[in-house]
Amino acid sequence: MRSSYYSGISFYKGQIQLAELDHGRKKTVTVLNERTSAVDLSRDAKFSADHPQLHTFIYELEEMIKENKVHSKTVSFALPTEPLLMSVIPLDASLQGQGLTSHLQWEFEQYYPTVPIKDYIVSAYPIPGPSKGVKQAFLVGVQRGTIAFLKRAAAELRLQVHLIDIDHFSVEKTLRHCHPELLEDEILLIGVRGNGIDVSMVSQGQYVDYRAYTMQHADDLKNAIADYRQYLEQKESIESINKIVLYGYDVTAQTINHIQRETGISTMVLDAMNNLTPSKKLYDVYVKDNSRFSAAIGLALRTQ
Repeated sequence: MRSSYYSGISFYKGQIQLAELDHGRKKTVTVLNERTSAVDLSRDAKFSADHPQLHTFIYELEEMIKENKVHSKTVSFALPTEPLLMSVIPLDASLQGQGLTSHLQWEFEQYYPTVPIKDYIVSAYPIPGPSKGVKQAFLVGVQRGTIAFLKRAAAELRLQVHLIDIDHFSVEKTLRHCHPELLEDEILLIGVRGNGIDVSMVSQGQYVDYRAYTMQHADDLKNAIADYRQYLEQKESIESINKIVLYGYDVTAQTINHIQRETGISTMVLDAMNNLTPSKKLYDVYVKDNSRFSAAIGLALRTQ
């Protein structure tokens, strides 16, 4: 089977994370690296295709691509959750096409009445549920300018944009591929991203809920988990939690032990390299401390 390369890029804590996978005879991680960036996509800034920092961003990506000898001619981006507008909404399963688009726009305007919808691309991620007629979905609004900014950068580098996703949602692919033993469990998946915390309930390998929290003090992670568990207890159809899985920055053995002591739930760090073959040229420090690359790897795992 000949090589087929896919790359993914995420943005955490003022850094750009880059992962490339070769989908040949076995899935091999050919690139795993990061660098400091002058462009902070986590800020609620007005990005556009002619943003003043566009060429700085292009230069940063070009350097990473050349230095790491990236083979992929496509690129996927994982958007930070901070500037996104996200809610969980009920959704009629029969809606399709223009009817679905109109409904999502209506829902968006109800949740965010002061936000100009013309400036946003609105989409939905379905949530698995027991009812066939009425489901829930993640309603997501992304600034059009941010999408234009990323597409312009890729075009200048002669790269084809494969996917633009949300970083926390991209981690689902990594979880499913790297930890198949957890797919029957009810999991809390927690992303620690510097000043923010993403928390999701994952049932049988699929997201069924999401909440975001701010993180300013050491106890905020513990408090976010306690608050989220209390919130889940008030919802029907949520089973008991079997495992807590963390990824992101500063997820140390001490963090894992502390959370496990506080919650009484088995806690682990997401190993984003498990079930993947690392290239010999990768830096050992990135291979060992890989959880912050979970979103980038999740994108590089996706061929469709």
